[in-house]
Amino acid sequence: MPQSKIYAGLEIGTSKTCIVVGEVRPDASASIIGVGCVPSAGVRKGEIINPSMARQCVRDALDLAQESADADIVRVYLSVTGDHIYGQTNTGSFRLPDDETIIDESHVNAAREKACNIDLSPDRFPFNSEQGGYSIDGREPTRYPEGLTGRTIDVNCHVIHGISTRLQNSLHCVREVPLEVQNMVFAPLAAAYVVLTRQQREAGALLIDIGAGTADFICFKGGDVIASGCVPAGGNTINQDIVTLTGGRVSNEAAEVLKCTEGNVMGNLNDRSIAQYRTDIGLHDAAIPRGELNRIIRERMEDILLHVRNEIPVDLLRSKGVNVYFAGGTSVMRGLEGLAEGIFGCDVYQPIPPTESERNSYLANPRFCTAIGLIRYAQKFEDDEERRQKSSSLFSWLRSVLRFGNP
Repeated sequence: MPQSKIYAGLEIGTSKTCIVVGEVRPDASASIIGVGCVPSAGVRKGEIINPSMARQCVRDALDLAQESADADIVRVYLSVTGDHIYGQTNTGSFRLPDDETIIDESHVNAAREKACNIDLSPDRFPFNSEQGGYSIDGREPTRYPEGLTGRTIDVNCHVIHGISTRLQNSLHCVREVPLEVQNMVFAPLAAAYVVLTRQQREAGALLIDIGAGTADFICFKGGDVIASGCVPAGGNTINQDIVTLTGGRVSNEAAEVLKCTEGNVMGNLNDRSIAQYRTDIGLHDAAIPRGELNRIIRERMEDILLHVRNEIPVDLLRSKGVNVYFAGGTSVMRGLEGLAEGIFGCDVYQPIPPTESERNSYLANPRFCTAIGLIRYAQKFEDDEERRQKSSSLFSWLRSVLRFGNP
C-alpha cells in the first residue's frame, strides 16, 4: 500500500534560516508538519560569507524542525540565490529517422538534451532546467508528446545557472551539518509553487520575491519559464539607505521599524511631519521627516523594480492577461502595489501584511513562500522522475510489441 513521503526544504536567507518539513500523502495532498526558523548569521545578500556562523544557524533550525515534525531529517531541497545566478532559454530540435513517425521517449530525450545543453564558461554550473512544452512539426505545444506522430520535435528549456564556487559554499555548509542536499532550487522558482496557480502561469505571470538581501524574479508565459534572475538589493538595503542618508542619526534597528511602520512607497515626499522610533526604555530614539523617509524607500524600490523590468522580455508586459505578483518579507511595504503598477503597466497583486498573531505563522506570512515552495517543488520533481521511468518502461514494451508481435 502506498505510503506518505516526507520532504524537507531549507532556505538560508539573509534574515532567516528556515527548514520546513512537509508530508505528501498517496493522494498527492500535502501538509506542513514541522518548521524550524532562526535569525540568520554569516549571510549577506543571500550568500554565505561566514560558513561557521551559517552552519550553526542551519543546525539550530534543524533541531527545531525535527522536534516540531517528530521526524529525523537527513536530506533537504536547498534554495539558493545571489546576483551571480542567471537564467536563459534555449531551444532543442530533433528530427525523427526517416523510417520512424511515432514519437517515443528516446526522441523526446534527444530534443530535451539539446535544449538543456547551453554553452557556459567553465566557472558556471547549471542547477535547474525548466522544460517547456513540446511542439511537433510546428503545431501547438503539448506536455506529453510520446505516442503522437510527427517528423520534428522542438522544446524550449530555461536553464538557471550560477558561479560554481559560490554555489559550492552553500553545499559545503549544509553537508557539514551534516545533511544531504537532494537538489538545489533557485528561490523564486520554489516560491512560484506557492504563490502562482497553473492558470496564472499559463496566462503570464511575473513573480518578484523581495527578501532582506535580494529581489529574485521569475517570469512565466504559457506555463513556461521564460526569464529569471536576481537583483542584489532588498529590505536591508533600504535600511542601510536610511542610515546612510540620515548621516547615521538612525540605527539599523530603528530604520527597520520606521520603514515598516511609518514608511510608504507612494507616500507624500513633502510631508514634514515627524516619524519617530522610540525604544521601550527611551534610549536610541530616532526621528526623521516622513517625506524624507518615503523618498528614500521609493527611490530604492523604484531602482529594484526597474532593474527587474529591464531583465524580462519587452513583449511580455504588453500581452493580455499578464500580471505581477509579489512575495517575500519586504513585499508587504505600503504603497508597493501603486509603484509597481506604474512601472510595469499591468495589474499587480501584493500580499496582505500578516497580523501580529500571524507574524510567526508560516502559512499566512509571505516570508515563508520560498521554504514552503520547496516542498511542492520536491513533490513535482520526484513525480516527474517516476513518470519518466514509467513512460520508459511502457514504450520499451510497446516497441517490442510493434517489432515482434504480441508476447
